[in-house]
Amino acid sequence: MLARKKFVKILLKKMWKKLKQQLGRQLSIIIIAPSVAGLAIAGNLAGVFRLLEWKMYDRLMLMRPEESVEERIAIVTVSEEDIQHLAQWPMSDRQMAQLIRNIQTQEPTAIGIDLYRDLPVEPGHQELVELFQSTPNLIGIEKVAGVPVPPPPILKELGQVAAADLILDADGKLRRSLIVLGNNQGEFREGLGTKLALIYLQKEGIELEVIDEKKKIYRLGKAVFNPLTGMQGNYFKSETGGYQILLNYRGDLDKFLTISLTDVLENRIPEDFFRDRLVLIGAIAPSLNDFFSTPYSSEKSGRIELTPGVVIHGNIASQILSAALESRLIIQGWERPWGWLWILFWSGYSASLGSISLRHHWAIVAIFLGAGAIVITAYLAFQVGWWIPTVTPLLALTGSAIASIGYIMWDNLKEYALTLEEKVKQRTSQLAQANQEIIALNQKLQAENLRLNAELDIAKQLQQMVLPKPAELEIIEGLEIAGYMEPADEVGGDYYDVLPNDSGIKISIGDVTGHGLESGVLMIMAQTAIRTLHESKQTDPVQFLDILNRTLFHNIERMNSEKNMTLALLDYSNGTLSLSGQHEEIIIVRTDGSLEEIDTIDLGFPLGLDENIADFVAEKKISLHSGDVVVLYTDGITEAENTEGVHYGLARLCELVRENRQLPPEEIRQKVVKDVRQHIGSQKVFDDLTLVIIKQK
Repeated sequence: MLARKKFVKILLKKMWKKLKQQLGRQLSIIIIAPSVAGLAIAGNLAGVFRLLEWKMYDRLMLMRPEESVEERIAIVTVSEEDIQHLAQWPMSDRQMAQLIRNIQTQEPTAIGIDLYRDLPVEPGHQELVELFQSTPNLIGIEKVAGVPVPPPPILKELGQVAAADLILDADGKLRRSLIVLGNNQGEFREGLGTKLALIYLQKEGIELEVIDEKKKIYRLGKAVFNPLTGMQGNYFKSETGGYQILLNYRGDLDKFLTISLTDVLENRIPEDFFRDRLVLIGAIAPSLNDFFSTPYSSEKSGRIELTPGVVIHGNIASQILSAALESRLIIQGWERPWGWLWILFWSGYSASLGSISLRHHWAIVAIFLGAGAIVITAYLAFQVGWWIPTVTPLLALTGSAIASIGYIMWDNLKEYALTLEEKVKQRTSQLAQANQEIIALNQKLQAENLRLNAELDIAKQLQQMVLPKPAELEIIEGLEIAGYMEPADEVGGDYYDVLPNDSGIKISIGDVTGHGLESGVLMIMAQTAIRTLHESKQTDPVQFLDILNRTLFHNIERMNSEKNMTLALLDYSNGTLSLSGQHEEIIIVRTDGSLEEIDTIDLGFPLGLDENIADFVAEKKISLHSGDVVVLYTDGITEAENTEGVHYGLARLCELVRENRQLPPEEIRQKVVKDVRQHIGSQKVFDDLTLVIIKQK
């Protein structure tokens, strides 16, 4: 009975602990999601993120399908070439009158002059005034905001004036159409693009209809216009004066019919080019500085490509015409409350997934997919005319994910800390036991290292013991010989020997692969076998190397080793060297300084790799003359590295021997060893250094 009560108590305790964890996670979502969303919304209201949102707007604008050319609008461009043709700027009133007359002959719907003409420019001022009076479809401009620039007086009297003003965002880019604005006298002016579009639509029988005068909602043909009120997008109420809408760009200058001012003045106008169209006259010359940054502005060749003001007025007119006649989309921003709900949704989505991400890794993937869904939704919404928040919900999504994951990690850390002391005790006990095992292992390793070092020392001593002594080399007739062999720290398998016989001298040099005790043992085996074959009067190089190879091959098999050995044999007699076996190149330096490098690759095969190498063995005869020097070496010389990893190299060895060929072999040997040592410097010696210098007496 007591055991059952104890079991129930433990079970209830675990259930309560688990319930507390679940409640804690749910509470974290309830707190984190609105908190992060609130911070994001506050930042949005303060304008902290609107530069990023505008950047996204520009990107969405550029990602749209390309628009067709606007056939209802023609632009007369004033370029630097046109100004040079006129030979003055501003152009004279007579030239302006001629320009308008040439356009008017093709009966355009309306002409908009995006050039300030508030002052007379003689000659021809009276002529231009009379033309203005007789041209009812001609629209001039004035600057309303900032420092005003008045319109042509006669056009103001006739009511044929529009505002040239354009409105920039805080980052200097133009994303809004200024449809109507008021001046200091309480008068309202339509923008140039707006006025021209209304004239065109009036000709088509389309008039402006009021839908909601209080909210300033108007119908124009198939389009309904809602103004920016400071409650949409990323604009404040103080920035939305007059009547503004988001500018649905058609594109840059290439999206309009264009003709140069010079061509119009000289009447080189294509037939019906202006007929029934809106005509805009404006500057594209850089010196006139009528340019603006738009979503289409891009950096090319280190400078920003800007859009001429006349093209922007053309885009505004095109936007109104296309919307009224063809139901082309008018871009609208979400009302702020909808944007706030959008931000809150993604904050809650991310917080929910973040709270389970440590247990379910797929939740991390789902958070990234959520970020993709925000961007894709923004793109699709933009295609149907809605600009919805993108950057702010992305930040809310990221912030909630970080906060919720951080909270769960902190909660887990606190839980872990409760049992940490017990785990530390267990771990301390385990570490103490492991420490004892490590001490024992270290003692064993020290003993093993002492044994290995002793073995390597013995191998080094054995290597040196079997090398020919200087006294043996001095009594050799016909040749002067100097030898040198220095074992590496880990003992390689270098070998050389000089063995006199009745008919001459047998000189051998070889190198066992790898390092360590096995290499040293194989070198001693090779020396013993070569001495044995020499003492048994074996002189045929093929049989000599074949027997030696089989001896080493079977010993290597018995050792269960993968070592092998290169070996060159040189039999000297009466000024002739007979060379066989595969090793490094043999260097011959003649008395006149000429150099010969003899490749041994085709004279043999590495010993110990294959049981039978007789077919690979060949012999090469070399004649020596008095003063000729022969150099034998192992790769420890040519591949000696300095601290920068650069090899000593065969070329350096050859040049040093050639320069010192007149010296005795022992002095040549000393110079080579000294030079190699200087090259190595403080670098560790990784391979045995073996060198034999032979000189014909």
